[in-house]
Amino acid sequence: MFFENKLLLVKRLLHNTKQFHSSRFKRGYEGPGRTIVDITNLTDTTLLINKCVQIGFKMNDDSLIIGPIAIFPTGILSWNVGSTKDINEASLSLFTILKPPLDILVLGLESTYEYNRVAELKKMLLKFNIRNEILPVEKACGVYNFLISEGRHVAAGLIPPVLSIPHKLETSLKTLTEDKKLIDST
Repeated sequence: MFFENKLLLVKRLLHNTKQFHSSRFKRGYEGPGRTIVDITNLTDTTLLINKCVQIGFKMNDDSLIIGPIAIFPTGILSWNVGSTKDINEASLSLFTILKPPLDILVLGLESTYEYNRVAELKKMLLKFNIRNEILPVEKACGVYNFLISEGRHVAAGLIPPVLSIPHKLETSLKTLTEDKKLIDST
């Protein structure tokens, strides 16, 4: 009796194992609302900055990236800072977790910035043991491209230059606001 129970148990175990191995897996969800990922850059080309414009950056693959960016040799991320004032340890932490660590980090700031702020940024980066170069964004783009072409392990945090309003447009805006004040007062 004991031997028959063991034989029955082994038989069930083999039957269940056979069912497990013959089960089929579906490919995944194929209905509406599924997530689709398009990889746009499948080549090994490095990303270089062709032009720095007031809304973002024109890249060597003819793409236009709008707003501040964190750029690496093969990828670009949107960098959630609005100006130099918004850069802090949390926004710089993106550059601290890279393996292998960076040779140098290039920070490109909008055209107007204070020396005291640059000293604060250098102190933060020293705390993370990151070598850095902090420049106006137009110069930082060129330095980043040069370091990449040398084969250095480099990244850059770039903020587009401040929008400068031409004199004619500025006077037109003044006239519009004065006209609005005149209309509101009547």
